[in-house]
Amino acid sequence: MTPTQIEITTARGTMPVYLSSPDAAGPRPAVILFMDAQGIRGDLHTAANRLSDAGYVAVLPDLYYWLDSADRPDPARLVAGDEQEFARMYAAVGRMRDEDVVNDTRTLLDRLASVQEIDSSQWGCVGFCMGGRFGMRAAEGFGDELRAASLLHPTGLVTDEPDSPHRGVASVRGELYLGYGEADAVTPLDTIPPLREQLEQHGVPHTIEVLAGAEHGYTMPHHMGYNRAAAERAWEGTLALFARALPVAA
Repeated sequence: MTPTQIEITTARGTMPVYLSSPDAAGPRPAVILFMDAQGIRGDLHTAANRLSDAGYVAVLPDLYYWLDSADRPDPARLVAGDEQEFARMYAAVGRMRDEDVVNDTRTLLDRLASVQEIDSSQWGCVGFCMGGRFGMRAAEGFGDELRAASLLHPTGLVTDEPDSPHRGVASVRGELYLGYGEADAVTPLDTIPPLREQLEQHGVPHTIEVLAGAEHGYTMPHHMGYNRAAAERAWEGTLALFARALPVAA
């Protein structure tokens, strides 16, 4: 596994991107990680490295890159329970727009196409928390390109808005894995049936798992909701999804 850092020029500025590449010769499929609300930190680097160990080129963009430094939440202060920092995080999340993330993803993929060890023609993604919503938007927007999307403790997939992500799944062409926490107070389980209904109506291949006892943020080792058993089960489901829908060449 070889970690590197690159920068992508977008319409809104310069976006840092962490890459974790397998040591084996490429080209290898790309998997984009859409970060959670706390932002880029060691837990996400660890997740990227795990995907790299499985044979993928893990691509972790900093989705907060366009915010002023004073508006970006500090992950260390969030772990410490700083209420002011949580307010900063919620304000940052409120400024995120789905269409901007999708546009940045297109720019990122165009850049990755020039990297020799990456096959970005068909790719996958993992989305955590708010990144789950971005992952669904990507699945809806990129058609056959996006072969697999794993959405873990996702937020905002089912809302009362006319453009709620669950209303747009007819355009999804890849396979989905969704891992919900049984005790997730941020995304209650009653949001699952409307999503499942739409996925089934439109024939989208999917697996929905409710992970016993898991709270929001269960995949993140330094999050107060971390649940090792649930995290490992979600990773099993994620890697099984990629093995089916985005296999790595031997």
